[in-house]
Amino acid sequence: MKKAMMIPVVVLSTKTGFNAFSPVVQGCVVTDKTMDKTLRRMKEALEFHIEGEHLLKQFEKPRALKALRDSFDDYGTDAIYASLKIAA
Repeated sequence: MKKAMMIPVVVLSTKTGFNAFSPVVQGCVVTDKTMDKTLRRMKEALEFHIEGEHLLKQFEKPRALKALRDSFDDYGTDAIYASLKIAA
């Protein structure tokens, strides 16, 4: 049985749609025209990343919270903040 985890995600509005990334998963970035499609693609990208890198073993809640706080310091209220449940 796969274990679920919550991974913080930051979504930014752009001129052509949305850009999403996770402050705790370096290099995992997606873009799309709608928020819904962007979040779906981000979930797929995170699942793929977890399979390849075994992120579950490296993921630490305090690190995730610090990364999210740092993202808020960088983007403030110009971003939408979310957590996506990922089966790993």
